[in-house]
Amino acid sequence: MTGRSLGADSLRADPTRLDPVLAGLRESVEEGVVPVAALAVGDAGGPIRSAAFGPRGTNVAADSFFFLASVTKPIVACAFMQVVESGLTGLREPFASHFPELAGGDKAGITPWHVLTHTSGLTDVDVGLIRRKRPSAAQMTRMAIEAPLRFAPGTRWEYCSASFYLLSLLIERLTGTAFADYLHDRLFAPLGMHATFDPRGKGRAIIPVAGVDADKPLIRWLLLRYMARAQVPGGGLFATLYDLLAFGAAILSPREGPSGWLPLSPGTIEEMGTDQTAGLRGEVDGVERDIHFGLGWSKPTLMRDSPGSTRAVAHGGASGTRLRIDPDAGLVFVYFTSAWAADRKPEMEALAGVYRALSA
Repeated sequence: MTGRSLGADSLRADPTRLDPVLAGLRESVEEGVVPVAALAVGDAGGPIRSAAFGPRGTNVAADSFFFLASVTKPIVACAFMQVVESGLTGLREPFASHFPELAGGDKAGITPWHVLTHTSGLTDVDVGLIRRKRPSAAQMTRMAIEAPLRFAPGTRWEYCSASFYLLSLLIERLTGTAFADYLHDRLFAPLGMHATFDPRGKGRAIIPVAGVDADKPLIRWLLLRYMARAQVPGGGLFATLYDLLAFGAAILSPREGPSGWLPLSPGTIEEMGTDQTAGLRGEVDGVERDIHFGLGWSKPTLMRDSPGSTRAVAHGGASGTRLRIDPDAGLVFVYFTSAWAADRKPEMEALAGVYRALSA
């Protein structure tokens, strides 16, 4: 998945091609379609253009912290694949080899491959329960392990965030490093990212998520404190536009250093972006359909009518976030809004506009 294309080079040579895209996002905010909107476009060489828009008087900026929600997943997937590359475990080695509580039953055959492709059959933790009870990381892990399987592993696709707790726990057991520390030491610090499970006290604006009953500052503070403690590997990170540009640039152009490839070897990055679930069915937005998923990544051009190459990978979050990396276009696309179940139309229009600018 390495390299930079003429498309990205053309945008770098003339970033004003993105002016119509940015104007459209500004208009979406002014008309109240979304509360805020932030966009960054880059390539393997780094940022090309970025901007953030909010209502007059707000402090939203390109370096503000946004709640990533499920865009956390491909980042955690990348960290886990580092552990696989180190030889400490295998992608298809059952979790039961390390977790005795999974041995001997119908969950004994669940592997990291199943979690990364959402084919484990594990039951997700209800979002409403999380809001009401605010369970700890250990409690959510236990719930994921103890709940009955919804289907035999590998026979069907069903999106599951709670299963990513198995990955974070395995990282800790195999490396002897706390999960959040591992992410910081092996990904964030080397890549110059400020991503974190706890954005408090970092000197950056934290953009609140609309639509989660957190309008009062005290409630937002309590939620931030809970998220910092829970360290949800399937959707708990906060990050800036530039953080995801740095991550995407490293995926497009990994580098080899004294400690190995950063973030991963080209072969592993390619494997993660390869369709792993062809032939499986699952339900998306209430519709039964064929599923195309990589390891921690969706395959957007195979799943729906979407611009870009078949090698493109992407992931979105329920807070209105999106990261897309297209190796054939040499493109990193990052879009943030900050509203639960946000209107996706501004995002889709921005994405289409970026691809039009590539070929202008």
